[in-house]
Amino acid sequence: MRFSLFIAATSFIAAASAAAVSTPAATMRLVMNDLVKIGNQFTKITSDVNNFPQTGAQGASDIHADEVAIHALFLDVNKNLGLLPQPVSQENIKKVVSTYNSFTPNILAYLNGITSKAADFKALGTAETTTMTNDLALSGDACKAFATTVLSITPPVMSDAVNTMFTSVDAARESAVAAFA
Repeated sequence: MRFSLFIAATSFIAAASAAAVSTPAATMRLVMNDLVKIGNQFTKITSDVNNFPQTGAQGASDIHADEVAIHALFLDVNKNLGLLPQPVSQENIKKVVSTYNSFTPNILAYLNGITSKAADFKALGTAETTTMTNDLALSGDACKAFATTVLSITPPVMSDAVNTMFTSVDAARESAVAAFA
């Protein structure tokens, strides 16, 4: 009886350990899932920004909630990217870059919308202005960490294009931050 309990316990521990070991393919699936979630969140925030100022304070609150979600999602993707064994295959880098690039127009639309509507946010008061400024800074930090990670694993042949993609987002974010200064 003791022997069969020992075998059962050992089998359970071995199965749990095997499940805990992540393969590059499994980690890549996590990264791609994170990116899909980020893309969906940028679609949502772009819509919320487009609907502002008609949505008033509630719209500003919705945009803040979107920013918080985006920040958390970037933390997840950054963590998962860091789990990929080095060097990351060019095929996987292309998947990451292509997916991010697919929602870059929404990122730019959201940031440019924030810039053009800064006066409307300011009209809601200091609290909303401060919240928006802080959100832009926090999302900027998470996005820059993502860019740094992606650029560090990008093959030299792709570096210029990837850098340009991130530079355009950084410029739009800087304009949004400046609009609240």
